[in-house]
This record gives sequence, structure tokens and C-alpha cells, in this order.
Amino acid sequence: MGKLKVMLLLFLLGGCEQTSFESIDPSIPFVASLNTVDRTIDFISTEQKIIQTWELDAAYTGFTLVTNDLLLVYGYTLEEANLIQLSTGKSIATLKVEEGTTYAYAYNENIYIANGKENSVTLFNKNGKKLAESPAGNYPMSMISDGEKLYVVNFKDEILSVFSLDLTEVAEWGIPSSSHGLLINDSELWLGGHGAGSSPNRVISRFNLETGEQIGEVEAPIMPINMVKALNGSIFAVSHGNSSVYEISKKGEILSSIKVGANPFSIVAFENSVVLAGYDDQVIYFIESGKVTNKVQVGKGPFQLIVREASN
Repeated sequence: MGKLKVMLLLFLLGGCEQTSFESIDPSIPFVASLNTVDRTIDFISTEQKIIQTWELDAAYTGFTLVTNDLLLVYGYTLEEANLIQLSTGKSIATLKVEEGTTYAYAYNENIYIANGKENSVTLFNKNGKKLAESPAGNYPMSMISDGEKLYVVNFKDEILSVFSLDLTEVAEWGIPSSSHGLLINDSELWLGGHGAGSSPNRVISRFNLETGEQIGEVEAPIMPINMVKALNGSIFAVSHGNSSVYEISKKGEILSSIKVGANPFSIVAFENSVVLAGYDDQVIYFIESGKVTNKVQVGKGPFQLIVREASN
């Protein structure tokens, strides 16, 4: 009986074993690349060198920072999203989600999960506890908040869902089908997208945040799917269809453009650079003043980038 108890204890301990990675010093700012083909995350320092590579144990398709020390990873085919503490490298909580997670967005240490199979958005706290859930349109995906509302793009629909931060729906806006990529620019919401069928999207649509009325467009062909605001005040958009990055003024004027990367999806601002991920060439590009200043080879399929700034 004693041996049986020992074996049972070992089994239970093994079953409770959590995912563990090399820790990331809390004081180190980084840009991180989620590489979906070889299932890795590369962490890149301000010196623009890889400081750590994590080997992932599941088919994660996205990630987001919940706090400076909490990283959430999730996957479309997975029924759990994983919260990892960067300073220890340990998994500290799991979010019970349905298969079909398309996007996660963190705001004020709360986590919003969009699900393209259930056509829903679910709210969790940073401990993984489910707080609320609401139906959305067809295939909810990219999300952003202005501090008062949550804006959710329904990729396979022609509506944008507007929620309060507790997930009470307050409005729907008409938008083009296959929209993707959001940015808050003062009193405006900018929206990009792929376009549908044989008609690729060529513009970024500008909406009034208060009324939802479309007030203009910015030409950024072809398929402007992600945007970021840089330190110099300019907005940078990556156009997936022609591998170009456009620098745009806050008023919507094209200031410059550069062709860079192979099949780019993600763009972020890091320090004084704009950083772009080339999915097909597995290269992270650092861009300053309209020129590529450095290239970092990463794992296969860099699909998404996130940034952690220096800790206070």
C-alpha cells in the first residue's frame, strides 16, 4: 500500500506540472515575435538582438501583454489560453475558452477574448476568472479600447460592435467586409482591412468615435491590415498586399512609403524604431526615418509582434 501511495503522489505531481520557460528580467524592455510555424517566441532587446527564445508546447496563434509581467498566449484550435509570468517563466493560470479564439486584447489588466466559432467576446480578469460574455457579429477579431468603450471588428461581417467595458453592447457601425486592424487617433477610429474576393482593400477608413460616422479615407494600397502610432507622432500602416509601410500624418496625409519584408502582417513601435515582421522571410525589420536600419532573423512564421516598454 505504501508503494501505491507513492506512485499516486508522483502521478498527481506530474499532472500538476506547469509549463515553464526561461525567465525574462522585469527591467528589460523588448519586442517579442510569435513565430507560428515553428512554435517559438523570440524576445528582442533594445540592442536589437535576440535575448531569449521560448519553445512553445502548443499551436498558439496569438499573444498579448496583460501586464508588464503577464503574457497571455492563445490558439484558434485550443480550449485553453495560458497566462505566463515573464519574471519567473511559469504558467500561473489558464483561461477556459472555447475552440475558435481569434484575438485577445488586454485593457486595465482585464482580458477580452474574441471567438470566431462562437461569434462571441468574453471578459476575464488577470487571474483567469470569467467575468462576462456577449454575442458579437460574424467572426469577431481585432479589438481596441479608447478607455470608455471596446470596439470589435467582425471580420466576416459588415458591422463593428461597440461595447461598454463590461461587455454591454451599445452600438453597431457599418463597415466593409474583411476589415482588420484598428487604431485610435484622437477623436477618430481608423480601420484597415483585407478587402473581399477579387476587390482588395486599398484604404484606411476613418470614423468619428462618438457617432460612428465615416468621415474620410486614407489611400494605403494594398490591404492595410495593421497600424501603429510612433514616437514622432506619425501613424505607420503595413499594407499586406504589396509589402509596403506607409507613414501617415495624424490628419491622414501620406508622408512616405517603403517596400519591406515578405508577406508582412504585424507592425509595432519600439523605442525610436518602427518594427515589422516578414512572415515568409522570417526577418524582423527595424525602420527609422524611412529606411531599414537593422534586420533580425527569427523563427519561422513571425505572425505577431508585441512590445514591453521599460519598467518604472
